[in-house]
Amino acid sequence: MLGKVTLWVPGCDHAGIATQMVVEKAIARKEGKSRHDLGREEFIKRVWQWKEEKGGRIYEQLKRMGISADWDRESFTMDEKLSKAVSRAFVCLFEWVCSFSKTL
Repeated sequence: MLGKVTLWVPGCDHAGIATQMVVEKAIARKEGKSRHDLGREEFIKRVWQWKEEKGGRIYEQLKRMGISADWDRESFTMDEKLSKAVSRAFVCLFEWVCSFSKTL
């Protein structure tokens, strides 16, 4: 941080594809079902359950390493506020790419 005052907001990305694969494999192994069998809402509920059970490991590892972060501000990309921001960013990027490709 080169001696400057810096804010580190700890956060985790839900790592969509990787998390989806882990949760899907667990459902298939334990229940013999796919995410399609469960439906969107139930599958998302299962992803949140997995995050609550396993997601804390990353934070615990960072804390053991002595990371100086503002732990009161933990964030996760599937939190409602961040999820909306991520969606807006992708829409803006998509619109920019579309407008840029028209100039070619």
